[in-house]
Amino acid sequence: MVEFDAHFAGKIKMPTPLIPKALEPGATIAFISPSARLNDTFPAVMARATAVLSSRGYHVRAFFTQDTGIQSSIANRLSEIRAAFFDPTISAIICTIGGSSFTELLPGLIADTELQSHIRSNPKIVVGYSDITGLHWFLHAFTGLRTFYGPGAIPELGDADSAADAAGPLAFCVRHLFATIAQREPIGAVARSTAYAPRLPAFFREPGSAAPAELAPTPAWTWLRAGKAQGRLFGGCLTVVARLHGVASIVPDWRGRIVFLETAIGDDYVSGNLLSRVRTAFADLIAQGVFEEAAGLVVGRPFGYDSDKAREEYAGVIKELLCEGRQAQNPFPILFSVDFGHTRPMVTLPFDALAVLDSDNDRFAILESGVA
Repeated sequence: MVEFDAHFAGKIKMPTPLIPKALEPGATIAFISPSARLNDTFPAVMARATAVLSSRGYHVRAFFTQDTGIQSSIANRLSEIRAAFFDPTISAIICTIGGSSFTELLPGLIADTELQSHIRSNPKIVVGYSDITGLHWFLHAFTGLRTFYGPGAIPELGDADSAADAAGPLAFCVRHLFATIAQREPIGAVARSTAYAPRLPAFFREPGSAAPAELAPTPAWTWLRAGKAQGRLFGGCLTVVARLHGVASIVPDWRGRIVFLETAIGDDYVSGNLLSRVRTAFADLIAQGVFEEAAGLVVGRPFGYDSDKAREEYAGVIKELLCEGRQAQNPFPILFSVDFGHTRPMVTLPFDALAVLDSDNDRFAILESGVA
């Protein structure tokens, strides 16, 4: 087993960890939209997401100004991020959705030393996934803040399912979000759903739709390579991670990491990322050295790969690239089809938290609390 803290303590230069405080009852949560700007497109979804949080006793504020062009959008998004972080009444920030344009904000965020200093003095919980990978990486590199790869308002928290249905995707997402950001105990074993939604919610086709999700049995975890490992979690959306490696100032040191990766929805909003894109992105990360001294790899259940054959083809790309040839010399464990990323329901993963993989005991667990 790779012991991250002991083996790599003297090798890795990391920012001083900054752990946000656990979310208290009655706290205020902000919605921001640092990438796609869909608040006005899906008002009913945003209202449901707000109601889900309000029903648990939290106050909710949405920071959103209508854009008039690309530069207007960049300015609005930077302003909204600053407003949410500088507002002393806000304890947590949840990103509404991912998108494809977050990197437009990186030059401004990297230059904003006042914001960075304020975050270091006033850490807040930050949650999001997909293109929000870029925000997570920026915050880690420039402030050391621990953030959370978890659900957004659209579609997860604004799902049309009932939060009272304990077995439904919405309840699963909400339950494991707050188990991660509001509880100070070690997170422990990563949860597994019993059913998942293979397709996007109906409201993506008809914004006013409140049709419930069609569910299918959740496929079991698959160990693509056996082994035991311990390390700190880091990763994000596969294709976004590959792009972000071009921004040198936010690239993490991958040594000793349990890397987590997942793939986005395809361009047609029905299928998943093309297998050729998956192959290219993994190859890019291999060439960038991500897996040279990694402790382990966890792969999210890929959207659009819903048959046994499709999942085998996806997993086959990973096995051929990482378990054969030159990469076979670093036999870290690889776990496939975990509930995170572009899938419903999803768990919430804390960046930089100590985790363990153990194929003998079919175990993926987080050994620390995500919050202080």
